[in-house]
Amino acid sequence: MCWAAVIVLSLALVPIRAAGYGYTADEVDDLIGGILAYKLDEAGADDVQEWIDGYLSKKAGVMSEWYIIALSQDGVRDMGSYERALKDYIGSNKINSATTREKYALALCAAGSSDSYIADILDDSIGATGIMSRIYGLHILNNGYTCNNYTAESVADELLSMQYNDGGWALFGEYGDIDVTAMTIQALAPYYDERGDVHSAIDRGLELLSRRQMDDGGYQSFGTPNPESSAQVVVALSALGIDCCEDSRFIKDGNTIIDSMLTYRLADGGYCHVAGGDFNETATIQAMYSFVAYKRMLEGEGSLYVIDARQPVSAPVQTTAAAQTSIVTSAQTGTSAVTTAVPHSSASAKATTVSAASATSATAAGMVITLASGTESHISSSVKLPTASTSAATSTAAVSSADNGDGKGCGYKPIAIIVIIGAGALLSVLLLALGKRSYKNFLFVGAAAAAGVVIVLVTDIRSAKDYYGSASEKSNAVGTVTMEIRCDTVVGKSDADYIPEDGVILPVTAFDIEAGDTVYDVLTDAAQTYGIQIDARGGSKTMIYVAGINYIYEFDFGDLSGWVYHVNGISPSRNSGDYVLEDGDVIEWLYTCELGHDLNEVYEE
Repeated sequence: MCWAAVIVLSLALVPIRAAGYGYTADEVDDLIGGILAYKLDEAGADDVQEWIDGYLSKKAGVMSEWYIIALSQDGVRDMGSYERALKDYIGSNKINSATTREKYALALCAAGSSDSYIADILDDSIGATGIMSRIYGLHILNNGYTCNNYTAESVADELLSMQYNDGGWALFGEYGDIDVTAMTIQALAPYYDERGDVHSAIDRGLELLSRRQMDDGGYQSFGTPNPESSAQVVVALSALGIDCCEDSRFIKDGNTIIDSMLTYRLADGGYCHVAGGDFNETATIQAMYSFVAYKRMLEGEGSLYVIDARQPVSAPVQTTAAAQTSIVTSAQTGTSAVTTAVPHSSASAKATTVSAASATSATAAGMVITLASGTESHISSSVKLPTASTSAATSTAAVSSADNGDGKGCGYKPIAIIVIIGAGALLSVLLLALGKRSYKNFLFVGAAAAAGVVIVLVTDIRSAKDYYGSASEKSNAVGTVTMEIRCDTVVGKSDADYIPEDGVILPVTAFDIEAGDTVYDVLTDAAQTYGIQIDARGGSKTMIYVAGINYIYEFDFGDLSGWVYHVNGISPSRNSGDYVLEDGDVIEWLYTCELGHDLNEVYEE
């Protein structure tokens, strides 16, 4: 059976839940199978083992780890090829991120490895980047691995001390975050029935998760409804033995968490990050491992993160090591008064090429190039209008335009086509002169020329001014706000010329606002005024998701990296397209590598 048929069959088997009825283990297995069918078809693999030995092993250290953990906990055991590939990757690369080291350790654990790396990285990783490195570290300790400076009990104590007054956990601010609360509960779950303080803390966290659940059964994070937040809650509840589809605390208006997650499912079996959006790798893998966690709960098996294939290896004991019980508390990111300055030159004025999984973007001499149609990966650096929500892949070539920039004249396409055909003819003459008379040579030249003509026909090349436009006049301004855009957290981590040396993409700059203007509206004004590249996705402005700014994208610097915004020093739990501004508001768009925790470290100086 071809994989196209498998995908159709898997989609047909998606369970339709009757009111008040949960999902069976077989139905959840069908959901997992739908994702696997899509991924196998994408990789051209005939079965899961071929996928592991081929594609996932090739991508070890880059994007395979959560799939490996999910597959291992779903019963797959032959991970030898992947284990060797990940060990090679670790040995050839410097892994700066503590949470990334811990993720690799968990993946090795899931692969059944007995490599000492799993325990060796704990002393230098736990607590190195705040709460997330404690959560991942506790998962490893929960699997029986040990280190010199920490125990599972001491790390659990630290996590308990970081709980907020509302019952949740977060990376910064004053209120609990859905994802971080759920992930903390996942790590503390093994002690729920053993420690009274853990039991009480988790119960308070569950109250928050129930209270913050939306009417459709789902959740939102940083103001954006998404399946990933829901997936984290499913994993947390499953680790506690709670059926998220039967417990009344987590059913809203007859909708369960999984019901909500399935609204993000695409026709091909993948999942999108925002409703109506395109395929997103993170949404897809988190959906998959949450379904694995839920299925394990239904079948009476353990937590997703207590790995069945584990081979615990302890780190060598250092007699001089003292137990550390350092506690890091979250702090609200502050703002400082800065005078208005002229923004840096935008990256759109330079020749820039951004590497991506399936596409690249480039600009040259102020020209912006986009394909008229196509698809995008969640990590593609596609250049798009700030208000665009349609998919676009981008050309890798930097070309110039024959248009004068005002849309008049003959345009560049006829000239470009003539140049391509002429080049093909010239190359054919050269082949004849050199005696290369094989018909295959001429077929190749003809095919290359035809491909070039097709690319010209489907591209849209415009000047930066035409592409971005200019910010509209605020004739009915009701006030002024300021906004800055910074990426300090990635300075020095890449030699890309679109990352400013001081991390400042847009210094504190004043913008007039009209009644009803939102944070996203001002971001759009900045993009149009200063030619700053923005990749915004979503079906409507109130569902908008900012994936990239100035060619810096989510996940470019790790699994926890992406853009967040603050207003007056606080990260609102609302979408940027839904946050209505008031006179005097201070907006910050900040790039984070550690889900926001590293922002405290950078800006508290």
